Parts: sequence; structure tokens; C-alpha cells
Amino acid sequence: MAVTVCQHCGSRRFRADRSMGGRLVCQDCGTPAGSRAGRAASPRSGRRSNGKRWLVILLIAVIVLVVVTS
Repeated sequence: MAVTVCQHCGSRRFRADRSMGGRLVCQDCGTPAGSRAGRAASPRSGRRSNGKRWLVILLIAVIVLVVVTS
């Protein structure tokens, strides 16, 4: 089974850790591949969706402000 995404942080960067017998370890958070995340949703994906949501809200607020002032 190939691990493509870290279940803890969402990273796709792995390296083989010699001290763990060649087991794959995430380069960003250090969690061994195949380990379950402590949270239901990964923090990285949550940050992305929240960032996009705030960007959309900010864009709508700017458009409303421009329409009201003109």
C-alpha cells in the first residue's frame, strides 16, 4: 500500500527513517506513515478551506462597500 498523503498534516513529502527500520516518516510533522491522526480532520486541509472562505467573505464585503459608497 503506497502512502501518498500524511494523515496528520496532509503533506505529500515522506522519507525513509533508518532508525525505524526504513519506515516512511512525514518530513513536515515527523509522523510515521500509516499512523492515525489525533483529530478527525487534518489541520492543513482545514486551514485551506478556512482561508478560502475568509477570502470570499472579504471579497463580498469589498464589493458591497463599493456599491454602497457609489
